[in-house]
Amino acid sequence: MFESEMIFAFALFALGVYGVGSGRDFLRIFFSLEMLLNAVILMLALSARHLGLAQNIQLAYLIIVLATLEAAAGLLIFGATHRLTKALRPDDLATEERA
Repeated sequence: MFESEMIFAFALFALGVYGVGSGRDFLRIFFSLEMLLNAVILMLALSARHLGLAQNIQLAYLIIVLATLEAAAGLLIFGATHRLTKALRPDDLATEERA
């Protein structure tokens, strides 16, 4: 059971790496980064359960709380950037002329 769950976590991590590398808009890159972080949290929690270590579970909870705060801050930054520049792609920010 542990091996199949770790394969899922590695697949989630690989999907996040692919999304960051091929993402063209802010939201795709942002959600891919969240997938990377969640894959690491899942690996940490699975290894803690497999090894019987309770302190790693507490660390995973702390990371989940910090990831939630980071996601909220990222969405706020995306909203502010979109409102100011009307751009959805990072490439468009460099080519837009500002008044």
